[in-house]
Amino acid sequence: MTVFDVFKSTPYIFLEITKGTVRGDLIKHHTGLSGVFKQRSGVTASNNIQVTDSTATLHVKPVDFIDFTSTNMFVGHGVQVNGVSYQIVGATAGMNFDTDTLEHYTLTLERADYGDYYGEAQE
Repeated sequence: MTVFDVFKSTPYIFLEITKGTVRGDLIKHHTGLSGVFKQRSGVTASNNIQVTDSTATLHVKPVDFIDFTSTNMFVGHGVQVNGVSYQIVGATAGMNFDTDTLEHYTLTLERADYGDYYGEAQE
């Protein structure tokens, strides 16, 4: 069984980001896909200060990213899940140890704001 068999799939939009200088980061292309989204939040205490901590991950299917030859290729792009935009700040490959095959990529996400679309958007 894979993570996609065990958990509920969530639709998301993959955002191909172009780094901008004056106008900020822009969305070059977007593609609608589905994956497994996990949002965790809680409170951590450090030096008598409570801080709200929120982390999000998204498990995506390798077949949706055939052109990606390294997990580093995800970093700097973004996703939109449930109307919220996130920047991809890290990615790891999830292997199936029984079959020794790539099962999924896990994307580590941080909240982000992106500029307007430009060029031809793809869905």
